[in-house]
Amino acid sequence: MNDLERYRQLLAFSADGVHELDLRGHITRINASGCAVLCIADPAAALSQPLATFWPEAARDVLEASLATARTGRSMQFTQVLPSASGEPGWWLISVHPYVDATHQVDGMAVICHDITEAVEAKLALDTAIVGLASRLSLSESARAVSTVRNQRLVDQLARARVSHQQGAGREQSLKLQLGLASAAQAVAEHAALQSQKNEAIGQLVAGLSHDFSNMLQIAVVALSSIQDDPANLTDSQRRLLGYSMDGVHHAAQLAQRLLAFARVHRYTPEPVELVGIVGDIENFARHSLGAGMDFQIERAATALSTMCDRHAIEQAFINLCINARDACGGQGVITVRLGGLTVTAEHGSTLRPAGDYVTLAVIDNGSGMDESVRERLFEPYFTTKPEGSGTGLGLAQVYGVVRQAGGFVDVESTSGVGTTMTMVFPRLQLPSAD
Repeated sequence: MNDLERYRQLLAFSADGVHELDLRGHITRINASGCAVLCIADPAAALSQPLATFWPEAARDVLEASLATARTGRSMQFTQVLPSASGEPGWWLISVHPYVDATHQVDGMAVICHDITEAVEAKLALDTAIVGLASRLSLSESARAVSTVRNQRLVDQLARARVSHQQGAGREQSLKLQLGLASAAQAVAEHAALQSQKNEAIGQLVAGLSHDFSNMLQIAVVALSSIQDDPANLTDSQRRLLGYSMDGVHHAAQLAQRLLAFARVHRYTPEPVELVGIVGDIENFARHSLGAGMDFQIERAATALSTMCDRHAIEQAFINLCINARDACGGQGVITVRLGGLTVTAEHGSTLRPAGDYVTLAVIDNGSGMDESVRERLFEPYFTTKPEGSGTGLGLAQVYGVVRQAGGFVDVESTSGVGTTMTMVFPRLQLPSAD
């Protein structure tokens, strides 16, 4: 058997769809699985035809962009929804590679389609189960984030395991996947219920303390007001000091109300929100949370930055990022909050980073930064680099859960010894104009 015949049989054995193309993007060879992917009934008729003509019209731009990349000698990979032989849409991992000759010139291309429908559907089913579980247990934001992140890691692991097995083991892998999901759901339910009870107890304690503190402040306000009502008996210096005292008491009362708001259990309620307004409303609370040693700066956007999310969840995620930044600076440094927008093109989009317009809320610090090992585990629940008793490891898991639940993603840029930029990226909400 010569090499060409061996190669042809190898293509026939492959469960992945393989399409070999010339530099124009026209089909030169296609295997049976490749025909099934694109519902091509007559392989001979498809030869010399542009591959793009067999793709859904809405997906042709991303295919052409990937072929253009391959012509430069680089490979590209993306996910795409394509109809199966039954007509039902399926998820596919598309890999585009260049063929390079002995002179290192590109003389053709290969497009390989790998079916990932089961893994994607498992993830979607799991996300649905998590939302239902959160609703039934009335989970706090942190507990819900724990569930999302833990199960995302499980689905990723199962998907990778499935890719590494032969097609003949597909049914067995599917059964293992279902069993794994059931076990994970039970474990998540038990852990989430326990963690929710802990968080609720802490919230009740903070709420009680804030309520008592607020009552004591009201007594102070009444006492100061009675003195202020009789200014004739006060010197100029006393009146000035009295004004400072009243301002301080009112400010403390506002902080107490903020603590009460954060301590209450909130059910996740998405609504149109505007990031610049949220940051402005919570700015003073954030400054006091960070302490006098931190220089806190805000770079506001010139335009409105609207998205659909739970307002309280964004506030809590923002505070979590600020506290993490403060700790990374050791309580002495600069934190910059930057608000803006982001557009992800189809060429640079992916499953976890879909193409579209986004609004961004970034927290930037000049602290210790992170190395690669820390970045890889950054959003794991209960993972923390802080000393025991100094942190729960739930703050960034909550941030990740909130942003993913809103349909966004989190960008992380960090250099050890230089600092870190954590950016929450939310889908932009286009509101109707006032007129």
